[in-house]
Amino acid sequence: MKHDPGSKLGGIGSTSKWIARPTPSVAQRYGLALISVAAAFGLTRAFLYYHLPQPFTAFALSAIAITFWYGGANPGIVATLASLFVRDYIFEADINAASRILYGLVFIVFALVMTRIMRGRNELEVRVAERTAELTEANEDLKLEIAKRRRTEEALRRSEAHLTEAQRLSCTGSFGWNVSSGEIFWSDESFRIFEYDKAPSSSVGMVLQRVHPEDLALVKRTIDCAALDGKDFVLEHRLLMPDGSVKHVDVVAHAVRDQADQLEFVGALMDVTSAKRAAEELHRAQVDLAHVTRVTTLGELTASIAHEVNQPLGALVTNAEACLRWLDRGTPDLNEARRNVEMIINDGHRAGEVIRRVRALSKKTEPQTTPLDINDVVNEIVPLVQRELFSHRVILRMELAPALPAVLADRIQLQQVLINLVMNGMEAMAHVTHRPRELVIRSLQDEAGQVLVTVKDSGVGIAAENADQMFNAFFTTKSNGMGMGLSICRSIIEAHGGRLSASGNVGPGATFQFLLPAYREHPS
Repeated sequence: MKHDPGSKLGGIGSTSKWIARPTPSVAQRYGLALISVAAAFGLTRAFLYYHLPQPFTAFALSAIAITFWYGGANPGIVATLASLFVRDYIFEADINAASRILYGLVFIVFALVMTRIMRGRNELEVRVAERTAELTEANEDLKLEIAKRRRTEEALRRSEAHLTEAQRLSCTGSFGWNVSSGEIFWSDESFRIFEYDKAPSSSVGMVLQRVHPEDLALVKRTIDCAALDGKDFVLEHRLLMPDGSVKHVDVVAHAVRDQADQLEFVGALMDVTSAKRAAEELHRAQVDLAHVTRVTTLGELTASIAHEVNQPLGALVTNAEACLRWLDRGTPDLNEARRNVEMIINDGHRAGEVIRRVRALSKKTEPQTTPLDINDVVNEIVPLVQRELFSHRVILRMELAPALPAVLADRIQLQQVLINLVMNGMEAMAHVTHRPRELVIRSLQDEAGQVLVTVKDSGVGIAAENADQMFNAFFTTKSNGMGMGLSICRSIIEAHGGRLSASGNVGPGATFQFLLPAYREHPS
C-alpha cells in the first residue's frame, strides 16, 4: 500500500510517536482542504461586503499553506485546485487569459514550494524522530548504567566498610608507596597504627619519624634497597609512639609497575604488639615450667647428686689426713704433703663443679645461648644420673664422635633435655628382666652438617597408639607423671632451631634423637 507522502510524517510509521504534531485521518485532512478554502472564500466575501480591497489571493494562499502544513501534500494540492477554481470562476470570472494564467502559475508555484517545504519538514521530522529515538535509547542505557554504577558504588562502599572493619579487628593496615614521588597512601587502619590524623597521603619521612631509634638504620636500609632493587620485601621492626609506648609491626610489600612503568609497592602492615606480648608471656611461662621440671628432676636425682658430692668430699678428708701424717713425721715429707694438698684442691674443684651444675639446673635464669661442644654437655650430665643408672641396673654406653662442630645453645636447657631423655630411657627399662638394660648415648654429624644426638634404650618401646601424641602437653603413660617432660624438651629443641623425634627400634626399645644446626661464626 502506497502512503501519502504527507500522511503519517511521510510514511515513518511507528516513529511518528516521537513527533509532537498530531496525525489526522484521511477525511480530516481532505476536509481541512475544503474548509480552509471555504474560509478564504467567506473572508473575501466579508471584505467585499464592507467595500474593502479584495484579498482572496492572500487568503487562498494562507488556506493552501495551512492545508499543506496540517493535511499533507495531496490535500494541499486539492486546496490549490479549489482555490484556482473559486478565483477563476467566482471572483475573477471576467479576467483575461493572461491574468488567469499568471495567477494559476502563482498558485502552482506556491503549491510546489509548499510541497518542497513539506518534504523537507518530513525528512527533518524523520531525522529528529530517529535521533530522538537514539537519544531516548541512550538515555535509558545511561539510566541503567547509572543504576548499575550506583549498585557497584554501594557494593564498593559496603566492601570498603567491611575491609575497614576487618582491618580494624585484625590490626592490619594496607598501603601503596609511589617510589618516584615518595608518596605513601595509607588505609584508615594504617593511620591508626602510626597514630597520625587521617590525610590524603603520607610520606617516608612520616614513617621514619615513628620508627624506634634502635631499628631506624634497619628500616632505612630496607627502604633504600627496595627503591633501588624494585623487589618485594618483608620487614619487622618497632615503632616508638609519642607517649613513649612501643609497637611491633610486620610489613610485607609487593613491587608492581604502573601504566607509566613507575615503580610502586603495594603491601600490608600488621600491629603484632599483642602477639609479641603474648609470645613473651608464653616464653616466660615455658621458662618457669621448664625450671619447675628441672627442680622436680633434681629431686629425683638427689641420691645421685649426693653420691657425686660425697665422693670428692670423702677424698678431701682422706687426702687431708694423709697430708697431716706426712707433716707429723720427724722429718716432714713436704713433697708428699704438697701432692696431697694438690689432690685436696682437685677434689674440692670436683665437688664445687658438681654443686655448680646442680645450682645452675635449679636456678631460674633467662636462656643464654653460647657456642657449645655437645659432647661436653653429655659428659656433664652423666655424673648427675650415674647413681640412678646404678640403682636401675642400667649399663650406659657412650659413642661420642670427636671433633663435632659447635652448636649455639643454652647449656642448662640442653642438659635438661638430655637428663629427661636418659631418665625416660631408664624408666622404660624398669620392668625388663630377660635382657640387659642398656642405654646408648650417641653423637655424630649428619650428611647436612647438623649435630645429631640419640638416646637409645632397650625397654618396652613405643606403643602405636601413643606415637602421635607422646610429645603433646599433659600426655603421659606414667601413673605419677605430669606429661610435660617431652613437651618441654621439644619446645627447647625447636627454640634452638632443631627437631626432636622418637621412633621404635628394630629390636626392643626406642630411640629419641634431636638435631641441632651447627654453629658457624660469621666473619666480621
